[in-house]
This record gives sequence, C-alpha cells and structure tokens, in this order.
Amino acid sequence: MTTDVSRRHFIQNTGATIGALTLSQVAWPKSANDTIRVAILGMNGRGQYLGKQIGPLDGVEIAALADPDSRLLAGRASEIEATTGKQPDTVQDFRTLLDRKDVDALIVATPDHWHALATIWGCEAGKDVYVEKPVSHNLLEGKMMIEAANRNKRVVQVGTQRRSAAFLKDAKQYVASGKLGKIGMARVWYMSNRPDIGKKKDSPLPEGVDYDLWLGPSAKTPFNENRFHYRWHWNWEQGTGELGNNGIHGLDMVRALLDLDLPDRVTSGGGLRMYDDDRIAPDIQLTSWEYPNLTLAWEHRQRGGGTLYGKSFGVALYGTEGTWVSDGNGWEIHVGKEVETHKDNNGLNAHLANFFDCMRTRETPNGSLEEGHRSTVLCHMGNIAYRLRENLEFDPSTQRFVGNDAANELLGRDYRAPYTPPEDLV
Repeated sequence: MTTDVSRRHFIQNTGATIGALTLSQVAWPKSANDTIRVAILGMNGRGQYLGKQIGPLDGVEIAALADPDSRLLAGRASEIEATTGKQPDTVQDFRTLLDRKDVDALIVATPDHWHALATIWGCEAGKDVYVEKPVSHNLLEGKMMIEAANRNKRVVQVGTQRRSAAFLKDAKQYVASGKLGKIGMARVWYMSNRPDIGKKKDSPLPEGVDYDLWLGPSAKTPFNENRFHYRWHWNWEQGTGELGNNGIHGLDMVRALLDLDLPDRVTSGGGLRMYDDDRIAPDIQLTSWEYPNLTLAWEHRQRGGGTLYGKSFGVALYGTEGTWVSDGNGWEIHVGKEVETHKDNNGLNAHLANFFDCMRTRETPNGSLEEGHRSTVLCHMGNIAYRLRENLEFDPSTQRFVGNDAANELLGRDYRAPYTPPEDLV
C-alpha cells in the first residue's frame, strides 16, 4: 500500500491527533509477550540495513516502511518479505503512520535534518523511537528531542551501538583500573577514499520522488543529485559532514570510557583540499576539544585512505603507561612494541535487542537520548568552529558559546513550514 498526505491534511488531522493523544491511548506498553511492531523511516541505505537486522528478531515485526523516494519501497518491502515471510506496508509520507495504533515504534534512518522532527513527532504520538546517529542536525534540536521524550515518557535509543557492545564495558573497567596511567589525550580518526561526486547542474525531479517532503525543514532548493541520496552528508542544510557521519561513533566511545560531559573550548581547521566538486563540508578536518585535564582530537581525510595503528577508523586513549586503541570492534593495549588484543563486534544486534527490551521494561536504554545528544554536541561544536574559523569558548551548563553571537546563531536553524517542531518546544 502506498499512501500520500497533503500538508493541509497533516496539519488539520494528523497534527490534531498527536495533540490529543494521552499515554493511556497509545499502543505501548503492552504485555511482555506481545509483538512489537515497528516502522522504518528512510530506506535508501541505513534503513535497508537495519531492516535486515530487525526482520529476524523474535517478538518484533516490521509493519511499515516509509521514504519520500517511492522508487525504493517495493524492492525494500520484498527484501523484508523474503526474510520474514510477511510484506510490510509502504508509505511515501511517514506522517501517515503517526496515528496508527498498530505501529509501536519508529526506526529513524533518515538524513540528519529529519532526525529531530521524526523523533519529536513520534514521541508526541506515543511511539518509542530508535534514532540513528547523529542525534540531531543542530544542538537546539537535541534539547527539544529530550524534552519531547521526557514529557511523553518515551523510550528513545540512539544508534551509537558500541554502547551495547561487550568490549566497551570490559574496556571501561580496564581504563578505570588505572593501568593506562594518567590519560592526557584521546584521539578519533577516519581515513577513507570517498569518490569524487563531480559537479552537477540542477535537474528535473525524478518521477516518484516527493522532494518537498525530502527537504522537510531545510531550505527549498531545486532538485540536484549531489544534494540527494547519501551526498546530502556533505551539504550543511541536511548533513553534518564526516564529523557527524563517522566521528560521532568514536567521540561517543571516548565519552563513555572516560565519563566525559562537555568541553569548554573547541577549535577546528581543514577544508576542501582533496576534491574540486560539489561538496561543501570539508574533505579534511582537524578538530580539538579542550577539557580541564584532557585534549580530545578528531581527524578525517576523505581521499587516499590510510591507517593509524593499522585502522582506517579508530579511537586511541594515550596514557602515561600505555595506549588503548579500538576500531569499534574490540580493543588493544599498546605498551612499547607489545600489543594485547581483545576481539569482539560493534554491538549492533545487542543494541537493537536492548531497545526492544527497554520498550517492554520502560528502562533507560544503553544509548540514551541524553548521552547521544552530548556526543552529538561535540560534532556541532566542531563544525561551527570550522565554519567560523574561530577558537570558541563553550559553557557546558548552558550549552552555548561564550561571547560569540555568530556561533550561537548556528546552534539552531530556521524551519520551513509545515515542517516545524511543536511551538512549546521552540
């Protein structure tokens, strides 16, 4: 089934339904043995992958798939059916799912600029939410998401799956033991070989794409392939660059291992050094966050590949007695030329299971929205420092920059009607 909805219908009907819902009317919680029915939002890449992981899980059913690009839906639904034996409904506009009593949770695998609104609207409609990283497109959205989840008593899990990996728990115990000595620096990196996206002119809208819906709260622009599927990552209107795309995973691991809150200073440099194409976010970026007793650094390079400690993506904690290193699938201890290895996986299956378990128990999930927000704030801080080319002082208590109006202006965004958060959250 493919369904569309007009702006007028959504404002007059769906929006009113969301406002009228109470927790006693929503579909969850049920009994511990009832099947959880989910809808996956965004089916181009990550949503397709998550569908393959969720489909075989006991006690969970994929009820619906949603994507503004309707060309994706039939094939993705067939993939789910091949795995589960049941074909999910397909809708172009996920807002038609918000008042469905047979949808208990949303899996938000949309581009970054849709993470916040999909989560907020889902919480307001009484749905629990699994939202992919980074939590938000901007810092203020993260605060609104937390408020919406708390006031509606919703379970929200962030897709920072290492929070559920066994290796991170073991590594945290090792770090806490003091065997690394005093840790003065942490480093996160990603060295890739991304393709040149070239330079493309605006083009006619492909048949089957609701581009106005895809743009959502971002500025109205003509259709361009280099601002669409996946390539939106490199456009500030929809994406958060490589820092938000991959840096978030390593930064969240560092915060979990060292129990870090937010830093008080950030600086960032780099630029478009490797490519001459349509990307706007940097292909090289070096960022440094300052804590009272720790320097946290990020480095990415999008061309030429390469490794540190033999890893293209990684995290390192530098202590006076040794170095802890991880590629997100286990960890190592480096002391001189000696290397001690602990292998594992990235924890995704455990993370999904934790989300569904918490839906039943109403406990806080491993990748809580509050912790995911704080890790995402690091990404926003780094990108704002890069865009302004300034060394910025930050107040962790207010989550605002100190004495810099231009930087604070970038903590939020202008929303394009009707894609706006509830007025009492703004």
